[in-house]
Amino acid sequence: MDPSLYHLDWEQLTEVLATVVVLAFVIERALALLFESRLFVRTLGTKGVKEPIAFAAALLVCWHWKLDALGVILHGEKVQFLGEIITAAVIAGGSKASLKLFRDVLGIESDRAKEARLTAAKGSKAEVAKQPGTP
Repeated sequence: MDPSLYHLDWEQLTEVLATVVVLAFVIERALALLFESRLFVRTLGTKGVKEPIAFAAALLVCWHWKLDALGVILHGEKVQFLGEIITAAVIAGGSKASLKLFRDVLGIESDRAKEARLTAAKGSKAEVAKQPGTP
């Protein structure tokens, strides 16, 4: 087997990763109109339907624009529906994973976001300290 088949083109990988992250943000915010509506919250909010709806929306986007992240990363010859499904699942996973990637792995975070996160962490430590029975 030729080892160059799995050689990663880092520039291309960065572009694919950026595309997936941007689409995760866009789809998440677009679906917020539905998921945060009073009607949805009252009727379906606790029924576990958000994830399938997000996946369906992401799959529609991946299918329409022929987005197969695995095919691009692994130098596939053509767009595969399985690749579109996996790409849609990653996108539907939302922006939490991408935020974690940028903040924790790559160390990219705005000063304002860092300050807010540290303030929230201090507040939660203070709440724990106030509870009876904690040293």
